[in-house]
Amino acid sequence: MSSLLGSYESDFKITFDQALSALSLAAGQPIPQRNASLKQIEQQQDELLDLVDQMEIEVNNSVSDVQERATFKSKLRDYKKRVQSELKEPLQKIMDARDRDLLFGEAANAAGLENDGSYMDEDQRQQLLQNHSILQKSGDRLRDATRISKETEGIGAQIMNDLRSQRETLENARQTLFQADSYVDKSMKTLKTMSRRLVANKFISYAIIGVLVLLILLVLFSKFR
Repeated sequence: MSSLLGSYESDFKITFDQALSALSLAAGQPIPQRNASLKQIEQQQDELLDLVDQMEIEVNNSVSDVQERATFKSKLRDYKKRVQSELKEPLQKIMDARDRDLLFGEAANAAGLENDGSYMDEDQRQQLLQNHSILQKSGDRLRDATRISKETEGIGAQIMNDLRSQRETLENARQTLFQADSYVDKSMKTLKTMSRRLVANKFISYAIIGVLVLLILLVLFSKFR
């Protein structure tokens, strides 16, 4: 594990524990204090998702072992699930409850100020809640789009690393091919040299045999003369 990856993971665990602790206290707080706590928790949630994205990029860039990379990516998926189930969903429930409290409190205050004592009707309350829900979903989509963009950046970085690795492999193969070609040239030159020497040796052998035959004939001729 790289030191940067270990630092990201340590920051994630600390921030996650802090967010869970603040979340457990937020539901029972007065509305003004609860608003500040929920805003802080929401920021910590975004920070946690950013840390997961940074860890994923670092895993793609620095972890070369396939098994180790798969283990880290499985851990990162678990981190995302924990943020979703233990933080994001409970946070959303508390925020919805807060909005209902604010909505009904404002309706009651408005009713107390009016002379005829009329209350905000149910349709208006539902419309306000629906509008808030739409805004909340839009914010979630923006965060998801940002996260997807970072994930895409990580995938792009991984692809670039793979391409660089493949390029290095091709360069090494090319160098090996050049070396093999050089060895083949040297072998061909050696074979040609050996072939020339073999032909020369044959001529020398034939010459020696010719001289021996000539000497034998001379000896025989001298004896029978």
